[in-house]
Amino acid sequence: MYPKNLLYAYALIGICALPACHKGTSYGEGMVRLHVTGTWEGQPFQASQEHHDVLNHRVFVDGLKLYLSDVQLKGPSGQEDLLEVGLFNLTVGEGVSLVKVPAGTYGSLLFGLGVRPDLNMSDPSQYAAGHPLSVSNGTYWTWASGYRFVMFDGRFDTDPNGTGTVLPTFSIHSGKNDCYTTAERLAPSPIHVEPGDTTDVYLNFAVDRFFYTQSDTIDISTDNQSHGENLTLALRFTDCFVQSTTLH
Repeated sequence: MYPKNLLYAYALIGICALPACHKGTSYGEGMVRLHVTGTWEGQPFQASQEHHDVLNHRVFVDGLKLYLSDVQLKGPSGQEDLLEVGLFNLTVGEGVSLVKVPAGTYGSLLFGLGVRPDLNMSDPSQYAAGHPLSVSNGTYWTWASGYRFVMFDGRFDTDPNGTGTVLPTFSIHSGKNDCYTTAERLAPSPIHVEPGDTTDVYLNFAVDRFFYTQSDTIDISTDNQSHGENLTLALRFTDCFVQSTTLH
């Protein structure tokens, strides 16, 4: 016979060891509400409003849509899928996706900017209306047999003090597998998903940073059109898009 206090100690050890057999740090599941947002110089992004880019051009963004693929939370509790593919229209405000995941602690968000290669080559007619890859969204390049990843459209004026009608347009649509890029963003503090609760996670795109990085500045007065044929510009913009993102 074991002493009663020794049996009690063994029982405690067994109870403490049980969580190690599970992927999450606590039992159950919680909800993660993923917000995809846009800002301009730290303020909520407003479509068709006058802004000034890094070269002091007047800029009016009239359309901003983007695809994200393979969005995942990653951390001590494992790696959990939030979204296989999603289409977000920041022209009309933030996009939101609500997903159930195992409760636990996570520290970063992984995502692909665009439509990952296997899905990019899929037939859009197989998807029902309302699906992110449905042909009804008007995002499929029939001639290229693939999707537009980011659709960035608007107007600009090289005169920062201009007040008249702004006519010159920019239209930069990235796509093709060359432009598909994956990234990881660290959370400023651990993301705790509690059983039965909803945790909000924000992936933000700083739209003002779409025009520059630490090593490159895009002059929209000369580099303003890309629809699959100007791959150099599409790749430069893709780099700007990815570097503009933060997680909070």
